[in-house]
Amino acid sequence: MPHSKEFYYEPEEGEALSTEVVTAIARAHDEDVIEQEWLISEDINTDALDGLFQERNLDMTLQFDADGTTVTIIADRSGNPRIKIESHR
Repeated sequence: MPHSKEFYYEPEEGEALSTEVVTAIARAHDEDVIEQEWLISEDINTDALDGLFQERNLDMTLQFDADGTTVTIIADRSGNPRIKIESHR
């Protein structure tokens, strides 16, 4: 059974969610954001991801696999997302 670890990341106010996902994955893998080889655009439509959580009063969860991780984004009723990274490396 592969080893996995969980990592939670609170996005910064005003940053694009796609940028925050890239940052969260890099941190979970102890990699520099600029130097990591994975490109989010290979797995995710960044415009669609950024647009999903723009609406307020949404209680929503989105989950996808990318770069050896399972990414779960959970938005509270105010639309504030929290990113959970489960690394499978």
